[in-house]
Amino acid sequence: MSLRATLLLAFAACTNNSSSSPPDTVRDRLETGQTQLVVTAAESGGSITARRRSGEGWVTGSVELTVKSGELAIHAGPHGAIAIDRIAIDLGPIAVPESVFGHDAQLTDVHLEAQPPTGVVTAWTGDDEARATMQAELALAWSLTIEGKTSPLGAPRLPAVPLEIGLTGDGSAVRAGVRARAPGAFWSWADLVKLEDLNLFLTATTVNL
Repeated sequence: MSLRATLLLAFAACTNNSSSSPPDTVRDRLETGQTQLVVTAAESGGSITARRRSGEGWVTGSVELTVKSGELAIHAGPHGAIAIDRIAIDLGPIAVPESVFGHDAQLTDVHLEAQPPTGVVTAWTGDDEARATMQAELALAWSLTIEGKTSPLGAPRLPAVPLEIGLTGDGSAVRAGVRARAPGAFWSWADLVKLEDLNLFLTATTVNL
């Protein structure tokens, strides 16, 4: 083999090895394509307020939210913005205070999924740290269980919820913190039962490459 051919093969091998090298930073990783993150249930949770109208006014109770599982999918959008492809979570049964329905009750099979938001505002404080804010429409699927009897509830139309997302890590592992805050009425049924003041936080990390 000629010296010229040998040099060309060596150069091609170096180029291939370089192109397959892992990303060095969070920004690099997002720019290579979609990054999947899995929600850490033990580091996620939240609360919501449940209210029921009675003859003497509104009866109110605070409800804890438990996150069972979830996932995020993100990539780098134009001009350095974070593009959100998917945010989906499954919540554990939500115990509704007896004062709300007058019986032991739970909201079960609760699944929340954010529609891909637009107008994401992103600020990078380095190639390994970013903060983003956005408005997201939430799709909700759930059931109501009262004294052991479960009935699926309709998919309600929910207001847009402000989301805050923080990213840290490096090219090999990305960590995300997501917070949703929706003060005021979140869901209402016939103006008899209301859910208000949603506060939800998620922690998610990438699976090892």
